[in-house]
Amino acid sequence: MKKFTLFLACCIGLMLFASCKKDPIAPTITLMQGEGYLTENAHFYAEEELLIGYVATGEKLTMVETTIKQNGEFISSYPITFDEQPSISYSFNIRIGETGPLTITCTVTDAAEQTASVSINVFCEEKPNAKFLGEYQGNALFSGTMEASVTGMDPIQQEVTNIEMPTILTISEGETMNEVVVTYKINEQESTANGTVDGNKVNIVLADVPYTFNYQMNGFTISPTLVLNLNLVATLVNNQLQLEGTCNGNGEINLFVYNGTMSIYGNIGGSLTKE
Repeated sequence: MKKFTLFLACCIGLMLFASCKKDPIAPTITLMQGEGYLTENAHFYAEEELLIGYVATGEKLTMVETTIKQNGEFISSYPITFDEQPSISYSFNIRIGETGPLTITCTVTDAAEQTASVSINVFCEEKPNAKFLGEYQGNALFSGTMEASVTGMDPIQQEVTNIEMPTILTISEGETMNEVVVTYKINEQESTANGTVDGNKVNIVLADVPYTFNYQMNGFTISPTLVLNLNLVATLVNNQLQLEGTCNGNGEINLFVYNGTMSIYGNIGGSLTKE
């Protein structure tokens, strides 16, 4: 009887010990708030540097993984492992290149494989200047007035229409997302200027652009190099830049007995195709 009583007491003791044993504390995780941190419904530009942070608590935390999905499809993840920490506070920078709505989820895991997650929905937009980047080729078309003053001749004034100016226009990124750097190449001569993005348009001002203007005079072709100033608006339509703006310039004439000056002023049109 004493043995049975002792056995029963041991069993009750073990049961009491087991009932006193604590379950693992479930982990928690929250996103950091404040200036600079990514928040719900945030809009940002592709490849922009973003700051995200979280605070996690629990027992023996071993990993936090940040996952990015678009329309439920996996894009990328950033796992970070730890050596069984009771709490974690961490922030880091990420860059996202996929445009459109995205879900960013931070999931903490502990040594007992318990997890907790927190998510935010954000929107990645294309940079205003990104759609313009590349090389465009074609003819800018000049229509306007040509004037020349040549020794021994009466002054010349003539209206010209759609004079073809073979052009290569290369657009690269500027210092800000609303700027581009424009390299304008006419007749193998290059000039560079900054452009300003406005919706589907780029405003470009180019000064001192050298251009060889060919003109027939008394059976001879004279080719003075004019120095042009151009004020252009280039509108992106599909893969073409449609040009409109103004142009003026002047230069010296020196060919045999033809010496003097020439000037042009008028409008620029035409379109360039992205290569």
